[in-house]
Amino acid sequence: MNIKDKQSRNNKNHVFAFWWQNRRGGKKLYALLLAASMPPLTFASSSQVVGLVDVYQMAVLQDAPLAQARAQHESEQQNYNTAKAVLMPSIQADASYFVTDSDNDASDVTTRNIALTLNQSIYKHEAWAGFEQVKHSLKTSDFQLKTAEQDLVLRVAESYFNALLAQKTLELFKAKERADLSQLERAEASAEVGLASRVDVLQAKSSYDLSRSERINAENALDIRFEELMKLTGKPVTQLKSFSMQAKLPKMPLALSELEQKAENESLVVKTTQSQLETAELEVDLQKGGYWPAIHFQAKLSDTTYTDDEGGIFFRDSQQTSVGVSVSLPLYSGGGTSSKVSAARYQLNATKEQLRNSREEARLQARIQARNLESGHSLVVALQEAVKSNDAFLEAAEEGYHVGLMSLLDVLSARANQTVARKNLIEAMHNQVLNQLRLEAILGDLTMDDLVAFDQLLQESEVVVVNKAISP
Repeated sequence: MNIKDKQSRNNKNHVFAFWWQNRRGGKKLYALLLAASMPPLTFASSSQVVGLVDVYQMAVLQDAPLAQARAQHESEQQNYNTAKAVLMPSIQADASYFVTDSDNDASDVTTRNIALTLNQSIYKHEAWAGFEQVKHSLKTSDFQLKTAEQDLVLRVAESYFNALLAQKTLELFKAKERADLSQLERAEASAEVGLASRVDVLQAKSSYDLSRSERINAENALDIRFEELMKLTGKPVTQLKSFSMQAKLPKMPLALSELEQKAENESLVVKTTQSQLETAELEVDLQKGGYWPAIHFQAKLSDTTYTDDEGGIFFRDSQQTSVGVSVSLPLYSGGGTSSKVSAARYQLNATKEQLRNSREEARLQARIQARNLESGHSLVVALQEAVKSNDAFLEAAEEGYHVGLMSLLDVLSARANQTVARKNLIEAMHNQVLNQLRLEAILGDLTMDDLVAFDQLLQESEVVVVNKAISP
């Protein structure tokens, strides 16, 4: 996508770091490489203004679901090593010491034995099928870890813009409350000298009371959003960078057929389910191992020493070496093998249906998000015009009130409409960003670089200005 073209170097760093962490389990090196590919890490204080990347950097170190996915991946890596060990030779040492006390003193003897045994599986169907199955399980775990990393990017963006919308909404309602309070004070002062009616005072008070209630609700909503951000980052965040209402958001190509095809092929959900299908196919093969023989090679070296203190029976110390091959063939298991094979086949069919559903869902979500982006772009343009027209209408209403052509109610309604238009525009811009990130996630392309692209558009919070109160 064109958003990421400027970030190709960071992409390479992420790919290498992800590969190393997956294949080597090098958590410390992974953290260093990941940090190297990010902008410098800054920790937010309660009054520091932070952006998208700042929140993501903190969340990478704090997020429990991501840590869980990494630990699960490490566990799968160990399962791979365990399955591989079954195919390797095993060496076992045995030692024994026995004292035989018989009724016949001449038969009393002490026996010492040391043995070294090597076992190697030549053919065991379950072992080889299980090894192949674990390899596919590790592949599934790779996709699950990438999904967790992608999910964190999306959760960071959603939490950030939810909090940002709540922050901007509170700023708008505070500004409107200040204007309405000033309007009420002016109306009361004018009423005392006979320049305004009691109706004007009641209208101004009604508008101010509503503004105050909206501000209280907005404060509570913002507190909740910041609490959600703190859970994600582990640190308090109270000031966020925001978009200008005139910002030009980047667009991505929306060729619907291409997006559907890519979603069907590249979605991490689809890839994970495809890998699970391959694992289910191997499970059927593994259970069929109950019909096949097992062949083992064994080599054994033993040294036995006898001690006869009574001088009775004569024992000769011995050293023995044995080499051989053993074959075992299962003949009947009460129908257990057949039932296990049947169960594995039914599970395979269930996974096939799950894969079909995953592909259909990926195509559906790609279409939905593409349409959301297309309509969202038009909505942002329309709301930007709505903000301009509501600003102009409020100014005209104030002038009309001065010359007696419009009432105070018209002015208060125009100010309320101005606040709603600005809030709707901010919300539409945030939704446009989130819908683009969601589409990237469906296509399997979502990375931190997408956050960087939008973070570069963020700036220090703007001061929200609502037209001042007017005198009658």
